[in-house]
Amino acid sequence: MRGRRNLWMYMGGRFVSLIGSGIQMIAMPLYILDLTGSGTLMGVFSMLSLVPALLTAPFSGIIGDRRNRRNVMIAMDCGRGALICLLGILAMMGNLNIYILFGVQVFVSIMDSIFNSSSSALLPDLISREKLIEANSVKGGFDAASMILGPALGGVVYGIWGIKMVFYINGVSFIASALFSIFIVYEMKVKEKERINTKVFLSENSEAVRFIISKKGLLQLFSFAMLTNLLLAPTFDIIMPYAMKKGIGFQAEQYGYAMCFFTMGILFGNIGISSYFKRKGLKWLMRTGLIIETIAIAAVCILVFPQIVAHYGGATWLLFASISACCLIIGFFNAFVNTPISTNLQKLVPADMRSRFFSILGMFSQGAVPLGALLFGVLLDVMKYYYLLAAVNILSAAAAVIFLVYACDEAYEAKG
Repeated sequence: MRGRRNLWMYMGGRFVSLIGSGIQMIAMPLYILDLTGSGTLMGVFSMLSLVPALLTAPFSGIIGDRRNRRNVMIAMDCGRGALICLLGILAMMGNLNIYILFGVQVFVSIMDSIFNSSSSALLPDLISREKLIEANSVKGGFDAASMILGPALGGVVYGIWGIKMVFYINGVSFIASALFSIFIVYEMKVKEKERINTKVFLSENSEAVRFIISKKGLLQLFSFAMLTNLLLAPTFDIIMPYAMKKGIGFQAEQYGYAMCFFTMGILFGNIGISSYFKRKGLKWLMRTGLIIETIAIAAVCILVFPQIVAHYGGATWLLFASISACCLIIGFFNAFVNTPISTNLQKLVPADMRSRFFSILGMFSQGAVPLGALLFGVLLDVMKYYYLLAAVNILSAAAAVIFLVYACDEAYEAKG
Protein backbone atom coordinates (compact mmCIF):
# COMPACT_ATOMS: atom_id res chain seq x y z
CA MET A 1 0.00 0.00 0.00
CA ARG A 2 2.82 2.41 0.92
CA GLY A 3 4.61 1.64 -2.36
CA ARG A 4 1.50 2.43 -4.39
CA ARG A 5 0.90 5.69 -2.52
CA ASN A 6 4.54 6.70 -2.96
CA LEU A 7 4.26 5.96 -6.69
CA TRP A 8 1.17 8.14 -7.13
CA MET A 9 2.73 11.00 -5.16
CA TYR A 10 5.79 10.74 -7.39
CA MET A 11 3.68 10.65 -10.57
CA GLY A 12 1.37 13.43 -9.43
CA GLY A 13 4.20 15.82 -8.70
CA ARG A 14 5.90 15.02 -11.98
CA PHE A 15 2.66 15.45 -13.93
CA VAL A 16 1.77 18.91 -12.61
CA SER A 17 5.32 20.25 -12.98
CA LEU A 18 5.60 18.95 -16.56
CA ILE A 19 2.30 20.60 -17.50
CA GLY A 20 3.58 23.91 -16.11
CA SER A 21 6.90 23.49 -17.91
CA GLY A 22 5.06 22.61 -21.14
CA ILE A 23 3.01 25.80 -20.91
CA GLN A 24 6.15 27.90 -20.44
CA MET A 25 8.08 25.98 -23.14
CA ILE A 26 5.56 27.06 -25.78
CA ALA A 27 5.10 30.61 -24.46
CA MET A 28 8.77 31.57 -24.06
CA PRO A 29 9.76 31.69 -27.76
CA LEU A 30 6.62 33.74 -28.45
CA TYR A 31 7.41 36.15 -25.61
CA ILE A 32 11.08 36.58 -26.58
CA LEU A 33 10.03 37.20 -30.18
CA ASP A 34 7.45 39.78 -29.06
CA LEU A 35 9.97 41.41 -26.70
CA THR A 36 13.02 41.53 -28.97
CA GLY A 37 11.98 40.42 -32.47
CA SER A 38 15.21 38.38 -32.54
CA GLY A 39 15.39 34.76 -33.62
CA THR A 40 18.98 34.65 -32.37
CA LEU A 41 17.90 35.47 -28.81
CA MET A 42 15.32 32.67 -29.02
CA GLY A 43 18.21 30.34 -29.82
CA VAL A 44 20.29 31.76 -26.95
CA PHE A 45 17.44 31.08 -24.50
CA SER A 46 17.14 27.52 -25.80
CA MET A 47 20.88 27.06 -25.29
CA LEU A 48 20.68 28.44 -21.74
CA SER A 49 17.94 25.93 -21.01
CA LEU A 50 20.22 23.02 -21.90
CA VAL A 51 23.92 23.83 -21.58
CA PRO A 52 24.10 24.68 -17.82
CA ALA A 53 22.20 21.45 -17.06
CA LEU A 54 24.63 19.41 -19.16
CA LEU A 55 27.68 21.03 -17.59
CA THR A 56 26.47 20.45 -14.03
CA ALA A 57 25.16 16.91 -14.63
CA PRO A 58 28.23 15.08 -13.20
CA PHE A 59 28.07 17.19 -10.04
CA SER A 60 24.28 16.67 -9.80
CA GLY A 61 24.78 12.91 -9.91
CA ILE A 62 27.13 13.01 -6.94
CA ILE A 63 24.58 15.03 -4.94
CA GLY A 64 21.84 12.53 -5.81
CA ASP A 65 23.96 9.61 -4.56
CA ARG A 66 25.09 11.38 -1.37
CA ARG A 67 21.88 13.07 -0.20
CA ASN A 68 18.26 12.09 0.45
CA ARG A 69 16.83 12.14 -3.07
CA ARG A 70 13.32 13.11 -2.01
CA ASN A 71 14.65 16.11 -0.07
CA VAL A 72 16.80 17.19 -3.01
CA MET A 73 13.72 17.11 -5.25
CA ILE A 74 11.70 19.17 -2.76
CA ALA A 75 14.47 21.78 -2.45
CA MET A 76 14.90 22.11 -6.21
CA ASP A 77 11.13 22.34 -6.82
CA CYS A 78 10.82 25.10 -4.21
CA GLY A 79 13.81 26.94 -5.66
CA ARG A 80 12.53 26.76 -9.22
CA GLY A 81 9.01 27.72 -8.13
CA ALA A 82 10.28 30.79 -6.26
CA LEU A 83 12.42 31.98 -9.20
CA ILE A 84 9.67 31.50 -11.78
CA CYS A 85 7.11 33.29 -9.56
CA LEU A 86 9.63 36.13 -9.18
CA LEU A 87 9.67 36.45 -12.99
CA GLY A 88 5.87 36.68 -12.87
CA ILE A 89 6.04 39.51 -10.31
CA LEU A 90 8.65 41.38 -12.36
CA ALA A 91 6.55 40.95 -15.52
CA MET A 92 3.45 42.25 -13.71
CA MET A 93 5.42 45.31 -12.51
CA GLY A 94 6.86 45.91 -15.98
CA ASN A 95 10.45 45.42 -14.78
CA LEU A 96 11.29 42.20 -16.62
CA ASN A 97 13.95 42.38 -19.33
CA ILE A 98 15.83 39.87 -21.43
CA TYR A 99 18.95 39.95 -19.23
CA ILE A 100 17.02 39.05 -16.07
CA LEU A 101 15.21 36.32 -18.01
CA PHE A 102 18.47 34.80 -19.25
CA GLY A 103 20.13 35.03 -15.82
CA VAL A 104 17.23 33.29 -14.07
CA GLN A 105 17.15 30.59 -16.75
CA VAL A 106 20.78 29.66 -16.02
CA PHE A 107 19.91 28.98 -12.37
CA VAL A 108 16.69 27.15 -13.32
CA SER A 109 18.65 24.95 -15.74
CA ILE A 110 21.17 24.05 -13.02
CA MET A 111 18.35 23.18 -10.62
CA ASP A 112 16.70 21.13 -13.38
CA SER A 113 19.88 19.05 -13.57
CA ILE A 114 20.07 18.50 -9.81
CA PHE A 115 16.36 17.64 -9.65
CA ASN A 116 16.46 15.21 -12.58
CA SER A 117 19.45 13.27 -11.26
CA SER A 118 17.64 12.56 -8.00
CA SER A 119 14.20 12.06 -9.57
CA SER A 120 15.47 9.48 -12.10
CA ALA A 121 17.21 7.53 -9.36
CA LEU A 122 14.35 7.70 -6.84
CA LEU A 123 11.66 5.74 -8.70
CA PRO A 124 13.28 2.26 -8.27
CA ASP A 125 13.61 3.01 -4.53
CA LEU A 126 9.83 3.43 -4.24
CA ILE A 127 8.67 0.23 -5.92
CA SER A 128 9.67 -3.44 -6.06
CA ARG A 129 11.73 -4.73 -9.01
CA GLU A 130 8.76 -6.81 -10.19
CA LYS A 131 6.61 -3.66 -10.47
CA LEU A 132 9.19 -1.50 -12.24
CA ILE A 133 7.93 -2.12 -15.78
CA GLU A 134 4.41 -1.17 -14.73
CA ALA A 135 5.67 1.92 -12.87
CA ASN A 136 7.73 3.08 -15.85
CA SER A 137 4.81 2.56 -18.23
CA VAL A 138 2.59 4.67 -15.94
CA LYS A 139 5.34 7.30 -15.80
CA GLY A 140 5.66 7.26 -19.60
CA GLY A 141 1.90 7.63 -19.97
CA PHE A 142 1.73 10.57 -17.58
CA ASP A 143 4.70 12.22 -19.32
CA ALA A 144 3.02 11.83 -22.71
CA ALA A 145 -0.27 13.25 -21.39
CA SER A 146 1.56 16.27 -19.97
CA MET A 147 3.34 16.74 -23.32
CA ILE A 148 -0.09 17.00 -24.96
CA LEU A 149 -1.82 19.20 -22.35
CA GLY A 150 1.04 21.58 -21.51
CA PRO A 151 1.88 22.83 -25.02
CA ALA A 152 -1.83 22.92 -25.95
CA LEU A 153 -2.49 25.24 -22.99
CA GLY A 154 0.68 27.31 -23.48
CA GLY A 155 -0.42 29.26 -26.53
CA VAL A 156 -3.90 29.86 -25.05
CA VAL A 157 -2.64 31.09 -21.66
CA TYR A 158 -0.03 33.40 -23.23
CA GLY A 159 -2.49 34.73 -25.81
CA ILE A 160 -5.20 35.59 -23.27
CA TRP A 161 -3.35 36.51 -20.03
CA GLY A 162 0.22 37.18 -21.14
CA ILE A 163 3.58 36.00 -19.90
CA LYS A 164 2.99 36.87 -16.22
CA MET A 165 0.22 34.24 -15.98
CA VAL A 166 2.48 31.71 -17.71
CA PHE A 167 5.14 32.30 -15.04
CA TYR A 168 2.66 32.12 -12.18
CA ILE A 169 1.18 28.83 -13.42
CA ASN A 170 4.61 27.26 -13.92
CA GLY A 171 5.89 28.56 -10.58
CA VAL A 172 2.87 27.20 -8.72
CA SER A 173 3.23 23.86 -10.56
CA PHE A 174 6.74 23.48 -9.10
CA ILE A 175 5.48 24.30 -5.60
CA ALA A 176 2.67 21.76 -6.06
CA SER A 177 5.24 19.19 -7.16
CA ALA A 178 7.21 19.83 -3.96
CA LEU A 179 4.04 19.28 -1.91
CA PHE A 180 3.44 15.93 -3.62
CA SER A 181 7.04 14.90 -2.84
CA ILE A 182 6.65 15.80 0.84
CA PHE A 183 4.06 13.00 1.15
CA ILE A 184 6.45 10.39 -0.26
CA VAL A 185 7.52 8.08 2.58
CA TYR A 186 11.19 7.46 1.87
CA GLU A 187 14.29 7.14 4.00
CA MET A 188 17.65 6.98 2.30
CA LYS A 189 20.60 5.75 4.33
CA VAL A 190 23.06 8.55 3.68
CA LYS A 191 26.66 7.47 4.21
CA GLU A 192 29.07 9.94 5.71
CA LYS A 193 31.61 10.74 3.04
CA GLU A 194 34.39 13.24 2.63
CA ARG A 195 33.47 16.65 1.28
CA ILE A 196 33.20 17.07 -2.47
CA ASN A 197 36.39 18.39 -4.01
CA THR A 198 38.08 17.97 -7.38
CA LYS A 199 39.57 14.61 -6.43
CA VAL A 200 36.24 13.27 -5.14
CA PHE A 201 34.40 14.66 -8.17
CA LEU A 202 36.73 12.89 -10.60
CA SER A 203 36.97 9.62 -8.65
CA GLU A 204 33.22 9.16 -8.09
CA ASN A 205 32.30 9.93 -11.69
CA SER A 206 35.17 7.75 -12.92
CA GLU A 207 33.78 4.95 -10.78
CA ALA A 208 30.42 5.26 -12.56
CA VAL A 209 32.06 5.31 -16.00
CA ARG A 210 34.15 2.23 -15.18
CA PHE A 211 31.01 0.45 -14.01
CA ILE A 212 29.26 1.23 -17.32
CA ILE A 213 32.22 -0.10 -19.33
CA SER A 214 32.50 -3.24 -17.19
CA LYS A 215 28.87 -4.28 -17.75
CA LYS A 216 28.38 -5.42 -21.35
CA GLY A 217 24.61 -5.07 -21.38
CA LEU A 218 24.74 -1.66 -19.73
CA LEU A 219 27.34 -0.39 -22.20
CA GLN A 220 25.24 -1.63 -25.13
CA LEU A 221 22.13 0.13 -23.83
CA PHE A 222 24.11 3.31 -23.06
CA SER A 223 25.65 3.41 -26.54
CA PHE A 224 22.35 2.64 -28.27
CA ALA A 225 20.51 5.38 -26.36
CA MET A 226 23.16 7.97 -27.22
CA LEU A 227 23.28 7.03 -30.92
CA THR A 228 19.48 7.00 -31.17
CA ASN A 229 19.25 10.49 -29.67
CA LEU A 230 21.94 11.75 -32.04
CA LEU A 231 20.03 10.47 -35.09
CA LEU A 232 16.32 10.54 -34.31
CA ALA A 233 15.77 13.54 -32.00
CA PRO A 234 17.02 16.10 -34.58
CA THR A 235 15.13 14.19 -37.27
CA PHE A 236 11.80 15.10 -35.69
CA ASP A 237 12.96 18.54 -34.51
CA ILE A 238 14.78 19.71 -37.65
CA ILE A 239 14.25 17.57 -40.77
CA MET A 240 10.55 16.68 -40.42
CA PRO A 241 9.28 20.25 -39.88
CA TYR A 242 11.40 21.35 -42.86
CA ALA A 243 10.08 18.47 -44.98
CA MET A 244 6.43 18.99 -44.09
CA LYS A 245 6.35 22.79 -44.29
CA LYS A 246 8.90 23.80 -46.90
CA GLY A 247 9.21 20.57 -48.84
CA ILE A 248 5.60 19.39 -49.06
CA GLY A 249 3.72 22.60 -48.29
CA PHE A 250 1.81 21.75 -45.12
CA GLN A 251 0.99 24.45 -42.58
CA ALA A 252 3.05 24.71 -39.40
CA GLU A 253 -0.06 23.72 -37.42
CA GLN A 254 -0.30 20.47 -39.34
CA TYR A 255 3.23 19.52 -38.32
CA GLY A 256 2.22 20.25 -34.73
CA TYR A 257 -0.82 17.99 -35.10
CA ALA A 258 1.34 15.19 -36.52
CA MET A 259 3.64 15.44 -33.48
CA CYS A 260 0.55 15.28 -31.26
CA PHE A 261 -0.26 11.94 -32.89
CA PHE A 262 3.27 10.79 -32.06
CA THR A 263 2.80 11.78 -28.41
CA MET A 264 -0.63 10.13 -28.32
CA GLY A 265 1.04 6.97 -29.60
CA ILE A 266 3.48 7.06 -26.68
CA LEU A 267 0.53 7.49 -24.30
CA PHE A 268 -1.41 4.57 -25.84
CA GLY A 269 1.74 2.42 -25.96
CA ASN A 270 2.40 2.88 -22.26
CA ILE A 271 -1.25 2.19 -21.44
CA GLY A 272 -0.94 -1.01 -23.47
CA ILE A 273 2.22 -2.05 -21.62
CA SER A 274 0.67 -1.37 -18.22
CA SER A 275 -2.61 -3.14 -18.95
CA TYR A 276 -1.50 -6.13 -21.07
CA PHE A 277 1.87 -6.26 -22.83
CA LYS A 278 4.02 -6.21 -19.66
CA ARG A 279 3.38 -9.95 -19.32
CA LYS A 280 5.27 -10.53 -22.58
CA GLY A 281 8.57 -9.57 -20.92
CA LEU A 282 11.14 -6.84 -21.54
CA LYS A 283 12.97 -8.65 -24.35
CA TRP A 284 9.80 -9.21 -26.38
CA LEU A 285 8.73 -5.60 -25.86
CA MET A 286 12.10 -4.15 -26.90
CA ARG A 287 12.59 -6.34 -29.95
CA THR A 288 9.01 -5.95 -31.20
CA GLY A 289 9.02 -2.21 -30.58
CA LEU A 290 12.36 -1.65 -32.25
CA ILE A 291 11.43 -3.63 -35.38
CA ILE A 292 8.01 -2.01 -35.93
CA GLU A 293 9.23 1.49 -34.98
CA THR A 294 12.05 1.21 -37.53
CA ILE A 295 9.62 0.09 -40.25
CA ALA A 296 7.20 2.95 -39.45
CA ILE A 297 10.02 5.54 -39.56
CA ALA A 298 11.02 4.15 -42.97
CA ALA A 299 7.39 4.56 -44.09
CA VAL A 300 7.45 8.26 -43.12
CA CYS A 301 10.71 8.65 -45.03
CA ILE A 302 9.06 7.17 -48.14
CA LEU A 303 5.94 9.34 -47.78
CA VAL A 304 7.89 12.63 -48.00
CA PHE A 305 9.70 11.74 -51.24
CA PRO A 306 8.53 14.05 -54.07
CA GLN A 307 7.33 11.15 -56.24
CA ILE A 308 5.09 9.85 -53.45
CA VAL A 309 3.89 13.37 -52.58
CA ALA A 310 2.97 13.89 -56.25
CA HIS A 311 1.11 10.57 -56.23
CA TYR A 312 -0.98 11.87 -53.31
CA GLY A 313 -1.63 15.12 -55.21
CA GLY A 314 0.55 17.34 -53.01
CA ALA A 315 -0.16 18.51 -49.47
CA THR A 316 -3.52 16.78 -49.23
CA TRP A 317 -5.37 15.69 -46.13
CA LEU A 318 -4.90 12.08 -47.25
CA LEU A 319 -1.12 12.49 -47.18
CA PHE A 320 -1.36 14.25 -43.82
CA ALA A 321 -3.47 11.39 -42.47
CA SER A 322 -0.93 8.84 -43.74
CA ILE A 323 1.99 10.65 -42.10
CA SER A 324 0.01 11.13 -38.88
CA ALA A 325 -0.92 7.43 -38.78
CA CYS A 326 2.76 6.52 -39.09
CA CYS A 327 3.61 8.99 -36.30
CA LEU A 328 0.99 7.35 -34.10
CA ILE A 329 2.52 3.92 -34.78
CA ILE A 330 6.06 5.23 -34.17
CA GLY A 331 5.00 6.70 -30.83
CA PHE A 332 3.15 3.53 -29.80
CA PHE A 333 6.13 1.26 -30.41
CA ASN A 334 8.63 3.85 -29.20
CA ALA A 335 7.05 3.23 -25.77
CA PHE A 336 7.80 -0.48 -26.26
CA VAL A 337 11.49 0.45 -26.63
CA ASN A 338 12.00 3.30 -24.16
CA THR A 339 9.99 1.99 -21.21
CA PRO A 340 11.77 -1.42 -21.08
CA ILE A 341 15.16 0.29 -21.57
CA SER A 342 14.47 2.61 -18.63
CA THR A 343 13.32 -0.35 -16.54
CA ASN A 344 16.37 -2.45 -17.35
CA LEU A 345 18.79 0.42 -16.70
CA GLN A 346 17.21 0.95 -13.28
CA LYS A 347 17.70 -2.75 -12.50
CA LEU A 348 21.28 -2.93 -13.80
CA VAL A 349 22.64 0.03 -11.82
CA PRO A 350 23.07 -0.27 -8.04
CA ALA A 351 21.15 2.22 -5.89
CA ASP A 352 24.22 4.01 -4.55
CA MET A 353 25.40 4.82 -8.09
CA ARG A 354 22.08 5.40 -9.82
CA SER A 355 22.07 9.23 -9.75
CA ARG A 356 25.58 9.43 -11.17
CA PHE A 357 24.71 6.93 -13.89
CA PHE A 358 21.56 8.72 -15.04
CA SER A 359 23.34 12.08 -14.92
CA ILE A 360 26.13 10.76 -17.15
CA LEU A 361 23.61 9.11 -19.46
CA GLY A 362 21.63 12.35 -19.71
CA MET A 363 24.77 14.39 -20.33
CA PHE A 364 25.85 12.21 -23.26
CA SER A 365 22.43 11.48 -24.77
CA GLN A 366 21.05 15.02 -24.40
CA GLY A 367 24.40 16.48 -25.43
CA ALA A 368 24.08 14.55 -28.67
CA VAL A 369 20.84 16.39 -29.53
CA PRO A 370 22.27 19.89 -30.21
CA LEU A 371 25.23 18.27 -31.98
CA GLY A 372 22.84 16.38 -34.26
CA ALA A 373 20.65 19.46 -34.73
CA LEU A 374 23.66 21.54 -35.81
CA LEU A 375 24.90 18.81 -38.15
CA PHE A 376 21.50 18.23 -39.77
CA GLY A 377 20.84 21.97 -40.04
CA VAL A 378 24.07 22.40 -42.03
CA LEU A 379 23.32 19.35 -44.20
CA LEU A 380 19.84 20.67 -45.04
CA ASP A 381 21.52 23.63 -46.76
CA VAL A 382 23.65 21.41 -49.01
CA MET A 383 21.39 18.43 -49.85
CA LYS A 384 17.74 17.66 -50.47
CA TYR A 385 15.74 17.00 -47.32
CA TYR A 386 14.44 13.65 -48.58
CA TYR A 387 17.94 12.35 -49.29
CA LEU A 388 19.07 13.47 -45.82
CA LEU A 389 16.04 11.82 -44.24
CA ALA A 390 16.76 8.62 -46.17
CA ALA A 391 20.42 8.65 -45.07
CA VAL A 392 19.46 9.14 -41.41
CA ASN A 393 16.84 6.42 -41.72
CA ILE A 394 19.41 3.97 -43.10
CA LEU A 395 21.83 4.78 -40.27
CA SER A 396 19.17 4.41 -37.56
CA ALA A 397 17.93 1.16 -39.13
CA ALA A 398 21.50 -0.16 -39.22
CA ALA A 399 21.92 0.75 -35.52
CA ALA A 400 18.67 -1.09 -34.72
CA VAL A 401 19.75 -4.21 -36.66
CA ILE A 402 23.17 -4.23 -34.98
CA PHE A 403 21.53 -3.97 -31.56
CA LEU A 404 19.03 -6.73 -32.35
CA VAL A 405 21.76 -9.06 -33.59
CA TYR A 406 24.53 -8.41 -31.06
CA ALA A 407 22.79 -7.26 -27.85
CA CYS A 408 23.43 -9.68 -25.00
CA ASP A 409 20.65 -11.05 -22.80
CA GLU A 410 21.51 -8.58 -20.02
CA ALA A 411 20.75 -5.68 -22.38
CA TYR A 412 17.16 -6.90 -22.47
CA GLU A 413 16.65 -8.23 -18.96
CA ALA A 414 18.82 -7.67 -15.90
CA LYS A 415 19.79 -10.87 -14.12
CA GLY A 416 18.95 -11.41 -10.47
